[in-house]
Amino acid sequence: MKSFRAMRRATLALAAASALGAPFAAQAQEPGWPTKPVKVVVAWSPGGATDILARLVSTELGRQLGQQVVVDNRPGAGGTIGHGQVAKSPADGYTLVLATNSTYAIAEHLYKGLPYQHQRDLVPVSGLAASPLILVARQSLPVKNAAELIDYARKNPGKLNIASGGNGSTSHLASELLMSLTQTQMTHVPYKGGGPATTAVAAGEADVAFLDLGVAVPFVTSGRIRGVGVSGASRSALVPDVPAIAESGVPRFESTTNFALFAPAGTPRAIVDRLYAAVRASLAEPELQAKLRRQGLEIVGSSPEELGKSVAAESALWARIIRERNIVLE
Repeated sequence: MKSFRAMRRATLALAAASALGAPFAAQAQEPGWPTKPVKVVVAWSPGGATDILARLVSTELGRQLGQQVVVDNRPGAGGTIGHGQVAKSPADGYTLVLATNSTYAIAEHLYKGLPYQHQRDLVPVSGLAASPLILVARQSLPVKNAAELIDYARKNPGKLNIASGGNGSTSHLASELLMSLTQTQMTHVPYKGGGPATTAVAAGEADVAFLDLGVAVPFVTSGRIRGVGVSGASRSALVPDVPAIAESGVPRFESTTNFALFAPAGTPRAIVDRLYAAVRASLAEPELQAKLRRQGLEIVGSSPEELGKSVAAESALWARIIRERNIVLE
């Protein structure tokens, strides 16, 4: 996982220097664009981290564009249904997808016969944010941290249900990686997004889950679920008492959800540049920055070129991990 950490740090450092620095130079724009509302497809259910991010960003993005930006939830098949719909949409800048690395870097290595090829059918607009995950457990499960959970799982192979935001999601891959590194066996239960997975653990329907911080923290702080470990290299300021999983005897473990904006292939470069300028201006707004950080999100804001390089590198990384771990989805 060393290469993943290095790639992620380099991406965040590059993005921070470029996205929130000097004002963006004026670019040639498609005449009159936009003249109507812009739709941002979120391929997950309402209430999850992707949906929350989309709704926070869309308000400011609409102000920057001078047109309403509407969030359209299209969940299903681990995010690939909504992603595929945008890939087939007109390349006019009015339909975008706010995607996670589960659909732009992972899905093609897990699913056969997807309705899209990401790097062929979509063009990068901007990286938006990155979020560590938190490993949580139902309150009645007799574990207080990741080390105790791992010990419990080893003594009870296959008896624990581990929820995720869907097959092929970053939460699913984090689960598979944890089981592989710790030689444990849990039963994966996919849900249609992080919101339903969170509710399942809170209700005791699922035993444990990896969740995006912004979604899980209110449930953890209210005592409805127990945080046992975070997936980043270090602890999160949102839950400082929850140790990193790397502190709990799994030093090679790290997994992050990355969020980015894409448009259908063939979208005029002038429109892509206009969108990127609006994203940069949005992410530079202090009020939006504060809201995103309260959700546990690290602001990225990378350029189309930077995002394209990051997508290619992360896709290659997850392809290797999936192959090495022999993770197969039907």
